[in-house]
Amino acid sequence: MDSRNESERIDHNNKLTSMPANPWEFDVDLGTSPNEALNRILSIVYEVAKHDADSWPSDNDWRISLPSWFKEKVPELNKEETDQLLASTPRDKWDTLPWEFFSWIDAMRDRGWKWWGYSQSGNLATIVLHIATYPERIDAFREILRAAGVKIEREQYGEIS
Repeated sequence: MDSRNESERIDHNNKLTSMPANPWEFDVDLGTSPNEALNRILSIVYEVAKHDADSWPSDNDWRISLPSWFKEKVPELNKEETDQLLASTPRDKWDTLPWEFFSWIDAMRDRGWKWWGYSQSGNLATIVLHIATYPERIDAFREILRAAGVKIEREQYGEIS
């Protein structure tokens, strides 16, 4: 098992030469600009990993620290905008809607997962998270992937014995 902390694993990828005890794996298509997509994912995960629930930044600090491309994909919506978006979207499509920025921030505060690493081959990659606590906020990680333009091909959770 990789004994480095999360920030070290983000900075220096382990290429999945080891796996955590509780892995959540994503096989993803990184699209036509795979390195850019991966860098986008890593930049958001790195920013979140710098903080724990006890030293969580203010909403305004998050507005400043997260990149504009992410804030465009995960918008701040007021109640009226949220209500309008829900009213104009069929209920069976609600799971395709972007998260609201502050809801996403709240979910990330106690995310329950840690970055483990990835392996990449061209525009395809396997990304692994370590599930550290429950409930895990996997949907919040999926939103990072969606915002980065990454398509999830397959995902699975499995304890390693």
